[in-house]
Amino acid sequence: MDVVEMLVRMDCNGCERTVRKSLSRIRGIESIDVDMKLNKVTVRGYVDRMMVLRAVRRSGKKAEFWNPVQQPDYYLHLPQTYGGYGYPKPSRAFESTYNYERHGYNEPHNHQYYSPYINRPEDGIATLFSDDNPNACFIM
Repeated sequence: MDVVEMLVRMDCNGCERTVRKSLSRIRGIESIDVDMKLNKVTVRGYVDRMMVLRAVRRSGKKAEFWNPVQQPDYYLHLPQTYGGYGYPKPSRAFESTYNYERHGYNEPHNHQYYSPYINRPEDGIATLFSDDNPNACFIM
C-alpha cells in the first residue's frame, strides 16, 4: 500500500469537496484525508503517485508532492507570514523543486481588480452638432 502526501491550495469547503470528488474516481484508493489547516491531502491505497497528482491538477487545483523537510514554510495561517495576508514565507530551497517554473509558483500573487469607474460627460462631440440639441446654434 502506498501513501501519497500532497500540498494542495484549498481555501474553503468547496475546494475540499472538489479534491475529494476528483480523487474518489481513481481505482485503488482506500482512504483520503484532508487537513485544511496545512493544505495537506493524504491518499492511501494501491495507486501511482503521478496519477493522483494529475487527477488533483485536472480538477483545477495547484498541487505538488508534500516535502516534509520544508514543512514550516507551508503553514499559511501563521503570524510569521507576509504582513498577515496569508502568503508563505519565501524559501530559496523551494525554487529548486520540480514544480517551480512549470506550474507557476514563481509568479507573484497578482490578483485581478475591477477598473475604476470613469465619469463621462453626458454631451459628447457627436451630440453637440445634432438637430436635437437646442444649443447647437450657440456653438456655431
